[in-house]
Amino acid sequence: MGFVIQVIGAYIATITAAITVEAPKSLIMKTGIPGAAGYIVYLLAIDSMDASLATFFASILIVIMGQASARYYKAPVTIFYIPAFFPLVPGSAMYHTAFHFINGDSQLAALSFVQAMLIAGAIALAIFLVDSSLEIYKFLMNKREQI
Repeated sequence: MGFVIQVIGAYIATITAAITVEAPKSLIMKTGIPGAAGYIVYLLAIDSMDASLATFFASILIVIMGQASARYYKAPVTIFYIPAFFPLVPGSAMYHTAFHFINGDSQLAALSFVQAMLIAGAIALAIFLVDSSLEIYKFLMNKREQI
């Protein structure tokens, strides 16, 4: 039951983020789907791997679904990207970084900071890889049509 509640929470968090960034009203409920789907992958993967790797795989799904949704609904991809990544953003790791730093435990602060950067880097890497792959694919298809 906890799994379902977490996925519903991720969906609601994504929709709330979409409202915050002023996504079009017709797309607000639709932005929650990539966020919830990515969080499902994250929850399934987190038991068997590091948080940054689980975030990477979840982010790949979010990027693919965001790209597909943007094309299907004829909307900018950022309308789907920005809210969908909210459940994966390393907020707790950054909180722990500040908490440990304030309490004078520099080793734990550094560890939390590295973890936060790895998770943030995993999100950025997934966006880069999928978007670059799509651009290469489009380029190759345009070359093929010219021949």
